[in-house]
Amino acid sequence: MQEAPTSSDRFLLKALGEAAGELRGLLWTKGDRQAREPGEGPDEGWCLLAIAVHLQDVEQKTGQQFETILRRPYAPIRNVDLDDIPFPEDYEYVSIDEAVSGFAYARQETSYSLWGLTREEWERTAVHPYRGEVALIDLVRDLYKHDLEHLWQARRMLGLDPVPRR
Repeated sequence: MQEAPTSSDRFLLKALGEAAGELRGLLWTKGDRQAREPGEGPDEGWCLLAIAVHLQDVEQKTGQQFETILRRPYAPIRNVDLDDIPFPEDYEYVSIDEAVSGFAYARQETSYSLWGLTREEWERTAVHPYRGEVALIDLVRDLYKHDLEHLWQARRMLGLDPVPRR
């Protein structure tokens, strides 16, 4: 008999969905002009469109990591750069709607791949090029933290950050 997922696993799935929903809501409501406005201070080099393009890219690449772990435990996986800022030419011909839709689709695929996993599957590991052996659940936690970082960044860029930065 396989062990059922824990409340921690279920929490992560719910948290991923809620964070993505918040990000989609913030980014989708903006027109292309506002989405391309450059950030200032800690957000220099970013714009809302770059965040959406980055989220889609990270989601697709982490999805590949998850698939590798689930299909071939202990196999090597590629590094996903969670801090990579896209170049403007990477999204020159992309609308905010296209980027957010791409992220939403990729997140849906990620959620489907994680839904219903057993405890043993959550704990499967792979070999990361910099971190060594890493478990699926740890990579999912990293993805959730990454979502939160960009959620706060988008809120700050839109003037919605209630906590002033020092």
